[in-house]
This record gives sequence, C-alpha cells and structure tokens, in this order.
Amino acid sequence: MKRIFIYLSTLLTTLCSYTYAQTDTVLPKSVAIDERLNYDQYTSYVVPSINWLQNTPLNKERAERKRLDNFIMCWLQKNKDVTVTIPEFLIKFQSVNNEFYFLYNGSWIKYALESGQNIRDSALIKAVRGMLDYYTRDMGVKKNDYMDQLVQLDKEGKLPVMFDSSAGANNIHLYLRPSYTKKEYGPEENHFAFYYTAINFTAPKELSCRYKLEGFYEDWVPATDEFVIFPKLPPGDYTFKIQASTLTDFSQYKEQSYSFCIKPPFWKTPWFIGSAIVLLALAIYLYARQRERRIKSLSDLKHQRMIFEYDHLRSQINPHFLFNSLNTLTGMIEEEPQKAVEYSAHLSDLYRNILAYNSEDTVFLKEELEILHNYIHIQQSRFGNALQVEINIPDDIKRTKKIVPLALQLLVENAMKHNIVSQSQPLKISITATHTELTIRNNIQPKISKEKGVGLGLANIKKRYALATEKQISYGAEGKDYVVNIPLL
Repeated sequence: MKRIFIYLSTLLTTLCSYTYAQTDTVLPKSVAIDERLNYDQYTSYVVPSINWLQNTPLNKERAERKRLDNFIMCWLQKNKDVTVTIPEFLIKFQSVNNEFYFLYNGSWIKYALESGQNIRDSALIKAVRGMLDYYTRDMGVKKNDYMDQLVQLDKEGKLPVMFDSSAGANNIHLYLRPSYTKKEYGPEENHFAFYYTAINFTAPKELSCRYKLEGFYEDWVPATDEFVIFPKLPPGDYTFKIQASTLTDFSQYKEQSYSFCIKPPFWKTPWFIGSAIVLLALAIYLYARQRERRIKSLSDLKHQRMIFEYDHLRSQINPHFLFNSLNTLTGMIEEEPQKAVEYSAHLSDLYRNILAYNSEDTVFLKEELEILHNYIHIQQSRFGNALQVEINIPDDIKRTKKIVPLALQLLVENAMKHNIVSQSQPLKISITATHTELTIRNNIQPKISKEKGVGLGLANIKKRYALATEKQISYGAEGKDYVVNIPLL
C-alpha cells in the first residue's frame, strides 16, 4: 500500500507541474494549474469537469483531458472535506488503461460532492462503476477479460459482494476461457490454451491461482501468468482445473474446470490393432532371434538419450548477467581501480569454476559455494546493501554433501529476477542446510512488471535432479517468504 501512495504522489506532483493553454470547456483557461494554489473557489467547476471527462473518448481532446485531470487532482490534494481511498486493486485497472485512475477519483469525488456524504463503501462502488460505465460506452479502452467480467458481475448485481471482507465472504470471482469449446477433438487437435481471470478486491496482493490437468498430471502448479498452454497433448480424457484463493494453503478457494477428450489416431483403433496382431504373429520368429540384440540396443539408446538430455540442460546455464558485469567493471576501472582488480578476480574465478565443473554431474557443496561467493560479490558490486545474502552451513556438510552444479547460482538469480532489489526494499536471501537437504529462503516483494517467458530457474534444476536422483525438490511461498528445498546427495 505504501508503494502505491508513493507512486500516486509522484504522479500527482508531475501532472500538477504542467499548465495546458487550451480553449475553454468547462474550466476557464484563466484557472492556473498549480498544486500550491488553494482551489476552494473553483469547487463549482469540479463536477462539470468530471462529467466532461466521463463523456469524452480517450482519443479526443487529449490535451484538455490532461488539463482537467490535473485540475481535479490538485483540487483533491487541497480539499479537506473529500478523502479518496486508493485501494490496491486499482493497479489492475491501471494496467488496462492508466486513465482509469483519474476516472476512479472523479467518480468518487462526484459522489461525495453531489450526495454530501463520503461513505467509503458506497463511494468505492460508485468509483468502480464509474470506470465500468466508461468502459462499456466504447470510449477507446481496448476489450479486456478482466473488465468484461466486472461488467457482467455488475449486471448480475454481484459487484457489492466483491467488497465484502467478512470471514467466509464469497468475494473471489474466477473466469475460465478455453481456446476451444468442443468436448471431443481429433488426434491433431491437441494444442490447448486456457485463459483465466481471477478477481478479488479485498486482498488482491494475496490472491493467487494454481492449476492442474487431470489425465496428464495430478500435481497442482502455481499459475504466474493469465494463461496456460499445453502443446501436443496425447490422446485421452482430460479435465483442466483452475483454483483461486487468498490463502496460501488454498483451504478456501474458487474453482473452474473444463473437461474434454482427444481421440486416438487410426493406428490405435481396434481394427488397426487387430491387423497389427496378425502381422506381429508372422514376425515372432525373427523377433525371438534378435531379442537380445534389441534389448542391448535399446539400453544403449536410453543411456545415450539421458546423457544428451543432461548435457543439453547443463549447456543452457549461461549467466546472462555478463553484460551488466562488464558495464560495472568499466565504471570501476575509472573510479575505483583497486576494486576493479578485485571485481575482475571474482568474475574470472566465477567463469573458471563454471568451465571446470561443466563436465561434472555433481559437485561438493563447498565447491558450489565458492561459485556462489563469486557470483554474490559481483551482484553486490552492482546492488550494494540492496542484496543481502546470509549463508549458515556447517563445515562437515560442505565437505561431504554434493549438489548439482550451478544450482545455487540459479536459485539466487531466480530470486533477484522475480523480486524488487533496492535500497528501500532490500532482497534478503538465507541459505541453510541439514544433512539431507539445502534450504534457500527469500522475502517476497514481487516486481510490479513481471518478466514474461519460460526461462530456466526451478524447472531446469528440477529436471537435472530427476536425471541424477529420485529425490524430489520442493518450493513455494511460506508466509512472507519464498522457500526452495533441494536434496543433498
């Protein structure tokens, strides 16, 4: 919430620093837009200005829209009778269109001035409905599933329920839109995409989703984007399920599902199988003679395939921070030559160790920590105290236990990729270990703009462990922290 207010305060200051010389509409051009002025004498212009904004498309009179937005925000800043609450869910509206922020404030102010009241719950609903009304009147806002669902909820009279914060309130709305709507598909119609929208106004930051595709795998998977894609599904019966909850254990949730079937190809039909059995009987003699040779060939092929898959995964580990590291080094050479020498040594050691362990399936934890030490030094040279890493592992575990190479670097890099790293919000990472597993924990402070794409990260480590051992890794949010547990070998 603090971050939202800081952002809005900065936005307000920037907007109010401009004065737009436009032709008169509802606000005379003689009215100066300056946040230092007292706007009480111009209160009579506020509601007409809001009405003008609510009835003017985004692509019309853009300069005048900015001018009136500035005027209303400056008036609100100086007015002591009207207080507008800025909820966290407003960020979602702004991601659809930034003008919704001003429409939200305008609808709230208009309600307060016209009714003579400033009741928070009533004003919240008025403000949200003001944005929905602007969206439905084709004012230049692009179509959006999130907005469409809110419009439908309002039509059904369910919008007030979304503001109910009482225990057990049904205040989560979940919408699922499959890429297709049939129940049966041919063997080539096996590429599926599922789009979903989860809405919660009372605790939007805690709202999270998870999904699974029954018939393909039974484990729940955290949903990070607003869509899930399954390419080339094999024939079978499937049910896609998506759940949304504000509780980390999903003890209370809203769920949507979609069931469908992919028919097998012709060569899996009964008539083809019968024909194949006849041909198989004719070939049984040759099969018996070559059985041992084929078993050996298949065993060799499986072994080579595993080696190839492992080498492929390992070859993907290519630290993308090299460019930033060289930029940092360039700056140090000019300003702090001695630190530049130390920085170069750490960078050189990091890549030397990566090359040294590139052919290894596992390494001792002590060796892995040496790689991590160089990596952390490089990153802390960029971020300073904004990145805080604490390692507490007994020496006997370091000497005797092993880990897949570069796993710790990937996990620290993953934490930095998905969380804010700043002086005001330092990222704190702790690494501890028992004789059976290693635990990496970081505080959760997600970036506002999430990075898209598949990446390596946890998926890479999970696959590499699957090739090396049957032991499983685990990860997920625990309270305000994100925790990853990986087995020691």
